Amino acid sequence: MKRERAARWLVAAVTLASSGPLGCGVDHTGRLVAAIRGGEPAPADSNVVAVVNFAGGHCSGSLLTPHLVLSARHCVADTFDEDAPVICGETDFRDPDSPGAVFVVAEPEITSDPADYRALREIVLPEGVASDLCGTDVVLLVLKEPIQGIRPLEPRLDVPVAAGEYYSAVGFGVDEAEDGHPAGVRKRLDDLQVECSGDQCQFDDIRGNEWLGSGGPCSGDSGGPALDVDGRVIGVVSRGTDGCGEPVFGDVASRSEWLRAQAIRVAQLHDEPPPDWVPCDEANPCPVEEPQEPVEHHLDSSCQITSSRPATSSGLLFAAAALGMLRRRRH
Repeated sequence: MKRERAARWLVAAVTLASSGPLGCGVDHTGRLVAAIRGGEPAPADSNVVAVVNFAGGHCSGSLLTPHLVLSARHCVADTFDEDAPVICGETDFRDPDSPGAVFVVAEPEITSDPADYRALREIVLPEGVASDLCGTDVVLLVLKEPIQGIRPLEPRLDVPVAAGEYYSAVGFGVDEAEDGHPAGVRKRLDDLQVECSGDQCQFDDIRGNEWLGSGGPCSGDSGGPALDVDGRVIGVVSRGTDGCGEPVFGDVASRSEWLRAQAIRVAQLHDEPPPDWVPCDEANPCPVEEPQEPVEHHLDSSCQITSSRPATSSGLLFAAAALGMLRRRRH
């Protein structure tokens, strides 16, 4: 028989610039929270990216392929009562925000440089997914242009999470262990442990495709990964209690079929081979690259080189917008 819990949960997204957690919560009750509490700067974890939503807040995510980022659904979709704690079976999602409002930043910290903001092509949810937040708080973000020069993370799809195994948490959230509760810098905390997984947790507010961790994430770490000892993604930060406690993660292995199917679809969409964790086969053949005719390039007589970066005035406007976004709460 499952037990009820009294903890109040918070969603782990950070408002584009508040130092506190978002005001929607969970009843493993609580609000969805998520920065790595007490973590260290992690510039080397370049495959953990920031997800910036101009509709209201910032989160974290895992780069799974050059075009594909795994994050939390609540980072791109509001719930019907953003100020209420999350209660499983009662807290429902609205439709996702427009892909045009959401950007990915693949830098060690969230910047105000418009060149660092990568636009989305689409937001992908599992087909037929329910509106209830609990058990559905994962999303895939498809980028318009690939992120090059960064080795993507590999999700662990064939081995389920086990109680007692160690994990590391990485994200861009609020660090409540530091004065001023800074956010927006990628941080990492190691040697955390899985407390329980799915039905083994025996709590009404943890679904069969979720697991409970010992700590790490805070506001803004939502959508960020839990990494196993081999550096593979085993969880997606969903929610936790006040004070960055008892984080709940969306399980990755239980979503293996969906993740593989989307990785193949996106690879075919861009005429690219799928990642190593989705091998091609007869049912899902790799795209065949057509030979390209050589293209001759000619310089005009002026030899003028134009910049692909926005003009200074546009850049300043974008920077101002980004900084302003990081200072207002998502409602």
